[in-house]
Amino acid sequence: MTPPAHPSDFSGDPLFARTVAFCAFTDVEEQARSFDGWNMNYTQISGGLFHGSSSIMSLGGIKLLVEDLDKVILQQGAVPSERIAVAVPLELEGHARLCGEKSGRDSLHVFSSQPQFEFYSPDRHVLVNIEIEPGKLSTEAMRTVAASLRAQTHSPVIPMATAMADHLRDLLRQTLAAAAKCLRIDDVATQERIELLERTVLYAISEAMTAATPEAGAQAARPTKYWSLVNAVQERLQDASTCPLSIAELCVQLGISRRTAQYAFHDTLNLNPIAYLRAVRLNHVRRELRLGDSVTSAATKWGFWHLSSFAQDYRAMFGELPSATAKRYAAHRAG
Repeated sequence: MTPPAHPSDFSGDPLFARTVAFCAFTDVEEQARSFDGWNMNYTQISGGLFHGSSSIMSLGGIKLLVEDLDKVILQQGAVPSERIAVAVPLELEGHARLCGEKSGRDSLHVFSSQPQFEFYSPDRHVLVNIEIEPGKLSTEAMRTVAASLRAQTHSPVIPMATAMADHLRDLLRQTLAAAAKCLRIDDVATQERIELLERTVLYAISEAMTAATPEAGAQAARPTKYWSLVNAVQERLQDASTCPLSIAELCVQLGISRRTAQYAFHDTLNLNPIAYLRAVRLNHVRRELRLGDSVTSAATKWGFWHLSSFAQDYRAMFGELPSATAKRYAAHRAG
């Protein structure tokens, strides 16, 4: 790894803010790839044409990614082990769970708290994701603070007092605005300003991660008792050979009653299991189409035998017919 530039030595690589990307998306899988190295997988759960966007800003050893989603999405991924990754909601309205713990607008989401995470996000979702690489921070003091944070054990969801959450939101908005004014200006004053922004964000996140009060700890949500059951279902949904095609088949596979399945999905995802199974299978079909499978092959592989009904279900979920998806992906591969 190349040693990070020291703020007092600007003879090497400049330390300026830079916008890596701003993109708008109509495909959740394409948006998932905004997270470099996270091995992200997005599954669209609520129906309709997806619209999302991501804007990425780098500040030395800190990357800010503002993500906007307008559908219920199951996000699954793994943060690289050398990084700290948290998120502060600007907007988060609806049923949200991170690793089984209920979250909300005043929750700090710690994606790096687990080797792998699952985030069930609502259809009104604007988060500022803060990714910290301790070894790339500008000063030894900052690197020490970040290394200490990375060594600590954190809950996936850290409740914040509303005043602290509002302060953090304001700070991040101001940081994004200030950093945008420093884009690709290579002078000492600008680089010092970027280091100041980097330090401001780091210490604000450090405070939020370590300043949990007893009251906040008492309010911290623990994973629902049904989370392990829902995880077991999700594991079976990853492969066509084990994917249940109906709630009856699911219940037989897991040795549970239909009522238990309904309770589990309602408590955990605020969704009935039939709708969830259908949504996941439709997402698998969409991925097969991306890889070049025909509509018929992809649909039947995931248990959709009545192709006309399948086409209508697909359009209700993604806002387009499967044939349109297949043509678009084929054109993309050819280009």
